[in-house]
Amino acid sequence: MNYFDKLMYDYYRILNNAWKKEIKDSARQAIQMLSDIPKHEKIKVNHINDIMEVINSNLGEDFASLVRQDTKAFLQRNIMLGIKDVQKQVPHNTSIGLYGIKEQKLETMITKQNLFWIGNKYGTDIETGFKETLKEAISSGFTKEMLADKLKSQFQHLGEKSTYYWQGLAEHTALRVREFGRLEGYRKAGAKGYRLVVILDDRTSEICRALAAQNKIYPLSDAIDTMEQLLSIDTQKHSLESVREMTKEIAPWISDKQVERNHHGNPTGISGNHTPFPPFHWKCRTTTEIVV
Repeated sequence: MNYFDKLMYDYYRILNNAWKKEIKDSARQAIQMLSDIPKHEKIKVNHINDIMEVINSNLGEDFASLVRQDTKAFLQRNIMLGIKDVQKQVPHNTSIGLYGIKEQKLETMITKQNLFWIGNKYGTDIETGFKETLKEAISSGFTKEMLADKLKSQFQHLGEKSTYYWQGLAEHTALRVREFGRLEGYRKAGAKGYRLVVILDDRTSEICRALAAQNKIYPLSDAIDTMEQLLSIDTQKHSLESVREMTKEIAPWISDKQVERNHHGNPTGISGNHTPFPPFHWKCRTTTEIVV
């Protein structure tokens, strides 16, 4: 396992372990709140609100706070890896490796946005699922024991389901942030553009095969502009859904429908708008190299 892979794996373990801890804490507190309800009393709206408040706190702000320092260190190391990649490509330019104000600003902005996504993982279908369960408890006249059993099952499923998600998030974040580091290195090196480095094997997606077939040189200015637009999204002023939509608009992933083919069915290029730098899709392995 190389350093980059180890970094991703270590960060995945941090996220997964912290998430499971918060799930256990949420479950314990929710079940305790149910046990405090008098035996004869049915589940009411005020009980639901109290339980939702506990779950919201544990799986949102508390979880993000628990991984804050590890996330910052992880992102910093990936930025540095990207910069070192450029150093290897342009060894004579000693200024590339300096971690200055621009790099520190990049780190701060990326950390802020990643913690936003981490803290809001709960605020998607997971929150909806809990709300539906709790509403069902009221409409169906659940006893507290019935609701406790239902919540235990839901928390257990949530823990089991999280492993794949956190693996993917750690990998995607590492790839994207390392690419940001490369782009910053290309800018310091005075590059005009870059080309894609596509790993061609039996795991290569049709999307990346199509990009490789284009053999295109990408203008650095476009990539820097896209990166800065992404980092300028104010996560404190916008909702999760708004941030998601703005991100998709600025840097949409490539869909299979955008792959162009020749009469033999082989990928030849990509149509339409898409992010100008990797990753181009989930678990993408394509990287970039400088064009001077």
